[in-house]
Amino acid sequence: MLRGTSGRIAVAIAAGLLAGCAPGARRESPRTVQVGHHQVKLVPPPGWEHLDHGRQQLFRSAEAEVMLEDFGPATPKGLATELREAEKLLHAGRRSDALARVRVLHGLPIILMPSPARAEFWKPWTDVTYLPDVAGDARLGRALRDLIRNAEALPEVSMDRIIEYVLMESGHDERREIARKETRAIHGAPWVWLETWDRTSHTYRHRFAFVEDQGYLLVLSTRRGLIRQTGAAFDTLLASIEV
Repeated sequence: MLRGTSGRIAVAIAAGLLAGCAPGARRESPRTVQVGHHQVKLVPPPGWEHLDHGRQQLFRSAEAEVMLEDFGPATPKGLATELREAEKLLHAGRRSDALARVRVLHGLPIILMPSPARAEFWKPWTDVTYLPDVAGDARLGRALRDLIRNAEALPEVSMDRIIEYVLMESGHDERREIARKETRAIHGAPWVWLETWDRTSHTYRHRFAFVEDQGYLLVLSTRRGLIRQTGAAFDTLLASIEV
């Protein structure tokens, strides 16, 4: 009787150990991270390392990598918001920080402007900052307000141009094309999901997903590794993201 009981206990212990070692048995806890302008709650794919680089959140397993990152202002609203942040810095007495914020301003609405339109957009600022040490804070403040008005007057960006921008910033070229495109509602946010491949061989697939959040673009993409290594981790991570 005792021997039979001991055998059953041993079997139960072994089963428990096997269950604990089974792939996917250990689930990561949700994490809240700041991805540039976006506060995000997510769950890293099981077994993948998570490296927090601020604007870029890297997830990797061996040679495979998936990246979540802030692509900056994607709409006139986002561009105006970025300029208002510079205005706040100026009013707070942080002149050099305000100048730096405007100097590195980038994003899709600016990229889409033809050169003459871009020069006209920046004119209020360039007129007073060609000698930045001479320009007074009051003149800088007026120039910032003019830039904000210019940003708010820009036309909305089409979805096709946003997709082109995401692929361009991710290093895609004319050798690749979109194989699949979907819209997915994830925790109430409308994400655009894309899969691309080599246009000739239909191999070397990569996945992308992006969402516009308060005027800024949040992008998830597969980077290094074959799709059989990155695909499931990408979709699992995407399904967990709450913006």
